[in-house]
Amino acid sequence: MSSPSPSVTGSIHTPAEILAHPRFAAARAAFVEAVLVLHEGDQFRSRLLVEAMRQITFNLIVSLHLRHDAADRTTWATPQRLKDEIRTFGLASPRRVDALVARLVQLGYVDTRPSEHDGRVRILIPTAKMMSLDRDWLHYHYTPLHVMFPDPGYGEPMARDAAFQRAQRLVALDFSAKGAEIMANHPTVMRFMGRDSGVLVLIKLIQMSVAGNGNGLSYSDIGAKFGISRTHVRALLEDAAEHGDVNLSGRGGRLVELKPSLLGAFDRFLADAMSGHDMLHKLARERMAKAQRSA
Repeated sequence: MSSPSPSVTGSIHTPAEILAHPRFAAARAAFVEAVLVLHEGDQFRSRLLVEAMRQITFNLIVSLHLRHDAADRTTWATPQRLKDEIRTFGLASPRRVDALVARLVQLGYVDTRPSEHDGRVRILIPTAKMMSLDRDWLHYHYTPLHVMFPDPGYGEPMARDAAFQRAQRLVALDFSAKGAEIMANHPTVMRFMGRDSGVLVLIKLIQMSVAGNGNGLSYSDIGAKFGISRTHVRALLEDAAEHGDVNLSGRGGRLVELKPSLLGAFDRFLADAMSGHDMLHKLARERMAKAQRSA
C-alpha cells in the first residue's frame, strides 16, 4: 500500500477528528442530500454507480485510462489490467468484470479499441459521458468535507474541475489497497453496498431517520424513489433486520425504522471515507502544483 508524502501526512483530517467535529451532522446531511439529488428518480444512475463492484469498476477504468501510456505496455488500460486491480477488493470474478465492462460499453460509457502497438489487445477508453459522471461522483464525495472545512475548502471537486479529476484519479490508483481496507473495516455498511441500490436504501433511511420520520417509510416508498422493486427492497431490509440494523413493523412488516447502531456504523464509514478523500485531495493538489512548476 502506498503512503502519502510527509508534506501531506500531518495535514490530513483523521476519522476521529471528523467524527468529533461540531459540523459532522451538517456534513453528513449534505452528503446524503447530494447523493439523493444525483440518484433519486434516476433509475439508470441508481443501478450504475451504487453497488460496490460497479462503482469500483467505473472508477478504476477512469484511473487506468488517465495513466495509460502507449509507449509503456505495463500501463495499458486493458480488461486484464482492470481485473488485476479489482482483485485487490476481492469482490468480483473475472467473468463478472467482463459483464460489467460490456454493460458500460453498451450504455455508451466506455469505448474499446485495439492498441496502436498490438492489435490483439483491446484498450478501455472512458467516453466524455463517463468522465462527466465521474466528476459528479467526486463532487458529492467531497461535499461533506467542503461543508465541514470550508476554509480553504475543496473548490476544485466542488466546481467539477477536470484538471483536479485527472490528478485525483492518478493518485487514487496508488491507494486502491487503502480503499479496499476501508470497505473491509465496515462490514455493516458493506452489507448494503454489496446489494443492488442497497446503499441508496440506507442513505434514504438515514435521511428519513434524521428528519424524525424514519419509522414511516414503506418498502414501496423506497422502491419508487430509485426504480427498484418492492420485493428487492423487502429482501434487503429483512436481511438488515436479521442483522439487527433496522426494525420492521406494521402490516406485513412494511414500515422500517433505522436503529441507532446502523447510523453509528454509517457515520464511522463516512468519516473514514472523508479522511481518505481528504488525503487524495491534498495529494492531487500537490501533483497539480508540481505539474505547474514543471511547465
